[in-house]
Amino acid sequence: MIDIKQTIYSFNRDEEEKQFELVAKKNSLPYVDLMGYPILLDVLKIIPQETAEKEKVVAYLRAGNDVKIATSNPTNQNLQSILLKIEKAIDARFTLAVCSNSSLNYALSLYNQVPESTSSEKIEVTGISKEKFAQDIKNLVELKDKIKNVPTTELLDVLFTGAIISEASDIHLEPQESNLQVRYRVDGVLQNIATLPLQSYQVLNSRIKYLAGLKLDLRNVPQDGRFDFKASGRAIDVRISTLPAAFGEIIEMRLLPKDKTFITLDQLGFSPEYIKMIREAAKKPQGIVFNTGPTGSGKTTTLYAILAELNKPGVKLITLEDPIEYRLKGVDQSQVEPDKGYTFATGLRSILRQDPDIIMVGEIRDDETATTAIQAAMTGHLVLTTLHTNNAPTAIPRLLDMGVKPYLLGGSINLIIAQRLVRKICVNCHGKGCDICGKTGYKGRIVIAELLVPTKEIEELIQRKATLREFTEAAKKAGMKSMLEDGMDKVKQGITTEEEVLRVTQE
Repeated sequence: MIDIKQTIYSFNRDEEEKQFELVAKKNSLPYVDLMGYPILLDVLKIIPQETAEKEKVVAYLRAGNDVKIATSNPTNQNLQSILLKIEKAIDARFTLAVCSNSSLNYALSLYNQVPESTSSEKIEVTGISKEKFAQDIKNLVELKDKIKNVPTTELLDVLFTGAIISEASDIHLEPQESNLQVRYRVDGVLQNIATLPLQSYQVLNSRIKYLAGLKLDLRNVPQDGRFDFKASGRAIDVRISTLPAAFGEIIEMRLLPKDKTFITLDQLGFSPEYIKMIREAAKKPQGIVFNTGPTGSGKTTTLYAILAELNKPGVKLITLEDPIEYRLKGVDQSQVEPDKGYTFATGLRSILRQDPDIIMVGEIRDDETATTAIQAAMTGHLVLTTLHTNNAPTAIPRLLDMGVKPYLLGGSINLIIAQRLVRKICVNCHGKGCDICGKTGYKGRIVIAELLVPTKEIEELIQRKATLREFTEAAKKAGMKSMLEDGMDKVKQGITTEEEVLRVTQE
């Protein structure tokens, strides 16, 4: 018996395909029928799903750098510019063909088969071998020579390799009116690496945004993303932030090596007296330890070092972080996702239902998180966390300003640490400047800090919400040594310089 519906469908399909064959001929393009075409998922992902659906275009075949793509709308005015950006991003050559709407919809449906873990949120860069760059680049001086003489298609690989070798924490791409300024943050200080033509910036911009899963055609609003990268034999988690500016998008890339070397408490540079105070505070079965300072001052590294010492059999440790910077065996680590409603506040409430002994909260950002953390510290938990304040005494009025009740805060604080990182004098040249230290005279960093253990007087000041000046005077009276004093002690020991200590403590 004849299936009427199938017959009508086949007839309509044939008519549709004939119609789009004519469209292809009219536009002097090849025609392709994608219905049932064996499209590999890795090829399909060349065009991000959102772009594919919006612009009605898909990638269906790849051979080396040659990629065949198909569209049902060859007269799309935006298509050419978007495809050009993707070509630059992946160093490919596109060949455009025409397909029918039914054919395109079939290909678009295949995106549902792409595993979530391999979506555009997390892409590992593959392609050219980066090991050859590691052989050519041994320090910043060699990098500056190399970066001016590589093809634009290899520029990003050289930038990442140089960043890893020079131990940079960030890469800044800053377009100017007539060129691109490239800077690395090394040992906490930005250093000029290269001035490149704007053509190089356009290639880098397209490739970075593509890898991070950002919208290529969106340039007037900030965007955030991430991807994985392998350079010089190391796996790097790259966090991307773009910002519209006068001459193009400023791109900031935070580099988080997945094999980041773990630093112990004894290696951070705290004085023996400070280490003793930290260990005494961390040995208490409950209470809260705050580490304060600006971004990049090593707060989280210090908390990890404390966690490592507390990580014993029979103790449950849970962390809540953004992002997870180190992997600690035996510690349950959770990463917040604010976009999905999983914040420090909601995460901390969930952690408390997991029967933890010790909790690390990456950062106190609001009154809800602060109050919940302190309540946890009062009910049999040891809590480690960070706070953005300039010094140790300032942490207390800051928490009170957040809305934390004095009766909760008083008696719950074990210790407040405030710290900065100062650059160490290069041991290779003793500060004169050499290739190893990039002619700066400094190599590596060390902690300078001030530690405050609340006294009875400070507890009384908390209850009456005293002024910052009163807290500071009480801290000095209790014997707190300032960061400046700790830094000058390290100057006397020949570890750093007075200029470096003043630079950091006066910021």
